[in-house]
Amino acid sequence: MTATAEIDIGTSVEPLLPSTALDTVGTDLERNSSLPYQFIDYRVSSLADSTGNMPPIVRQIVEGLTTLRALPGNSAKATRSLPTVLLYDDAGLDYFDRITYLPEYYLTACEIEILQTHIEAIVAEIPDGSDVIELGCGSLRKTELLLDALDKRRTAITYYAIDVMPQPLHESMAKLAAQFANVSLCALCGTYDEVLPRLTKSERPKTVLWLGSSIGNYHSPDAVEFLKKISQSVLAANDALIIGMDKQKQTSIIMDAYHDSQGVTAEFELNILAHTNRLVGEYAAQQGDATLPASATGIFDTSAFRYVGVYDEQIGRHDAYLEARVDTEVSWPHSIVAEVKEICGSDSNVAVRRGERIYIESAYKYSDSAAEVLAQTIGLTFSAERTESRDYYTLNLFRKPQAAMPLVSQTIPVSFDKWSIPAHRASTLRNTLSNSSAPEQFPTIPSVDEWTDLWAVWDTLTLHVLARKRLLVRPIDLRHPFIFYLGHIPAFADIHMAAAESAPLSEPAVFAQWFERGIDPNMEDPTICHNHSEVPDEWPSVDKITAYRDRVRRRITAWVDGYYAANSAVSADAARHVWMAFEHEAMHIETLLYMVLQMDPADIRSPAISTFGPNSSAQPARSWISYSGSPVAVLGLTADSETALGAAALPTGHVFGWDNESPSMSVAIKPFRIHTQPITNSEYLGFLKAISSGSARADGELDDLIPQSWIALSSSQGPTGNKLLGADYGVRTAVGIPSISKTEAALWPVCVSQAQAEAYASWGGKRLPTEAEWTYATRSYHLARALSANTPNLAYTSAMPVDKYLGELLAAQDASGDAHACQPYDIFAPTNANIGLSHWHPTPVPTTPTSPDCLPEASFIGSAWEWTSTPFHPFDGFKPSPMYPGYSADFFDPPETHGSDSAHYIVKGGSYITHPRIALRQTFRNWYQRGYPYVLATFRLCEDASL
Repeated sequence: MTATAEIDIGTSVEPLLPSTALDTVGTDLERNSSLPYQFIDYRVSSLADSTGNMPPIVRQIVEGLTTLRALPGNSAKATRSLPTVLLYDDAGLDYFDRITYLPEYYLTACEIEILQTHIEAIVAEIPDGSDVIELGCGSLRKTELLLDALDKRRTAITYYAIDVMPQPLHESMAKLAAQFANVSLCALCGTYDEVLPRLTKSERPKTVLWLGSSIGNYHSPDAVEFLKKISQSVLAANDALIIGMDKQKQTSIIMDAYHDSQGVTAEFELNILAHTNRLVGEYAAQQGDATLPASATGIFDTSAFRYVGVYDEQIGRHDAYLEARVDTEVSWPHSIVAEVKEICGSDSNVAVRRGERIYIESAYKYSDSAAEVLAQTIGLTFSAERTESRDYYTLNLFRKPQAAMPLVSQTIPVSFDKWSIPAHRASTLRNTLSNSSAPEQFPTIPSVDEWTDLWAVWDTLTLHVLARKRLLVRPIDLRHPFIFYLGHIPAFADIHMAAAESAPLSEPAVFAQWFERGIDPNMEDPTICHNHSEVPDEWPSVDKITAYRDRVRRRITAWVDGYYAANSAVSADAARHVWMAFEHEAMHIETLLYMVLQMDPADIRSPAISTFGPNSSAQPARSWISYSGSPVAVLGLTADSETALGAAALPTGHVFGWDNESPSMSVAIKPFRIHTQPITNSEYLGFLKAISSGSARADGELDDLIPQSWIALSSSQGPTGNKLLGADYGVRTAVGIPSISKTEAALWPVCVSQAQAEAYASWGGKRLPTEAEWTYATRSYHLARALSANTPNLAYTSAMPVDKYLGELLAAQDASGDAHACQPYDIFAPTNANIGLSHWHPTPVPTTPTSPDCLPEASFIGSAWEWTSTPFHPFDGFKPSPMYPGYSADFFDPPETHGSDSAHYIVKGGSYITHPRIALRQTFRNWYQRGYPYVLATFRLCEDASL
């Protein structure tokens, strides 16, 4: 039956939707006003429409049985298939409900345990007046637990249940209506394709439930496409999505779950044949042909098949097939033979040989990093994970961010493991490194979508996080007030757009004079400062500045649209000007955020709803990894020269860099060891306690060593009377001040100045890595980790230097890593890096130890930049940028400071708000003053090694 009504999720806060909403849909049963719940049937008939066309589901059956397809990432031969949705007719739903009670099928029991254990925390994430929408509700046995809690603790909740079969849905909803008088109920009957287009956004908060690890039935590209549709069409900013995900575990446990001793799973899978026979038979009969197929049982002889299942440990996926016991065939009814031929080019029956398999469904199992990778792939924020006692299964909370800068990539992993894409790239290493225009590379000119994402983040910070009256605030004396940056970004961009177009500045042109360049005075002597813009007697109004900003944005959009639409050649100079405007704004987003974090927390308007996990008291999974070093490690860009390219045509796939990244330079690196993880807040607090108790000493006064990224939450005295010992500190973020002692912030990388990092390292008898060591360690580790996934027989030992192990991995592939050392982007970095506002705060370092025969888990990029011991000096042969001559040169220390204590030091990597273009460019060199305490920068320890 066909539905003609749409439902606007969130428009009703009454116990029931208005009865008129049902007047145009459904049968007499659905329109019965005496029902204690609403029921809307969106199913498209399985019979032909008024024109006699074959219904979509029957067409899918024909296409699947006449086409051979291979599964993603699977080297096994291609097979025929049936639509997975056909498993869920009335009989199939009954079989599946029985499966959920089987002892081998752990998934349901795990999910129930999570709901029972964490129900208070889950309900706390669902505010009053919410719409709760469940995808594939089934028998609602698990959902009852949530609805019971919502019924008791929340008001004005409306629950929408989506499922495919009407009678079981009626039965489940009637049961719920008898239990929960305070939750409004509405059943939406149909497939996701039929129902979801009817749902629209609203102002009411929404929580979408996708339980039962149903996501595991989707191949990764399909899951991404499906969830992006949910995000774009249903979710508004801060709305929630809760997804059940089954974790990877011992193969025998997984195989038992899908091969139960009672054979119920086999009956469930085989029932798809009967359902297929019925659907095709109904359509054939409607076409006026009562002739039965040759088998006299339908298009399938159901007795000719048995159920088999296969688990791929490397991918983490169980695949279900029906295997022919004997030679058999798919027999088409005479009345649809012509349509079958039109679809597949043949009207013959389909021969199925003994042993041939028909693919039915998959069940993916996920690694620990999968939820974060999934979130970043679909543009959501992974907010919380809840698991059960055996750690078999997780319920994961995602939220739609108000703004983010996601990594633009055409690659979707086979599985959502953080090393899946790097491993795929490493599997064809020589082609990957030689193809400079590979989709993994960023396009030279940022797309309009990238600009739009960037502007959304900027506007969130300047116009949402900051109240308008706060724009004149100057939280850091060494910086201008916020309103300067509101004008600085469009002014800088307009100056470079005018140069790119050889056109006049946007009006008012005086803004370019007032807002071109900010201040960064010397911390020791603030009178020492580079040349900067003239400060007006009175700043322009916010409205005038934002109107100017919008004119500049339209200018940028028109240029970029024209570039991509015409696909025409532009000069390298013009392209560089546009690129500079983009990266300049991306860098200043970080400046603005660390300024915001120095405000009174009460004056910060949170841009997102964040959930901070508890302090688990777990310790970082930190270890030392060693490197034998190299006589010719390459730093910097090898193929970018502003003066050499000039007005010539922009080369295809070119990568721009700032002037301090060129020319490239080879340096010698001696053997060294480095920590796999940065120092955490908890560890740094332990360092301060050791100093304050008198049990240890460090360079610097105690007050100077307390991070500016912290804020005191209490000042209760410790056992010795020292306030620091008993104090509780929180970490400054734009979304709250999580306690170091009580929350996951204990495991976040600590953000400190370079002087504070040096003090900690000295206290422990270690040092900070040099720029060259950090870069070499990161490049080598990421490539080795990616290659090792494709070379399981080549084991790693803890005594082996990472670069030596990498050499063996490369030899096994008959490849060279030299090209990778010169690549601008680190395309082998893990895909769960906390960059681009994947979160509005740092995330915990790993705490789960790795197997001794695998590379230790190491984190080099994301959450915070990392301090090095390298002063900010130019590479040999440095030339200032003609377009922006003061970008680097104004901050290099005088030559006489070489070898002594420099004012500025290099930081590498990237923070949680660093744009992916910058964080993943291996050659990017950021710098700050040694004592500057406000930046989002952490550190790790390093030491010389004798190998």
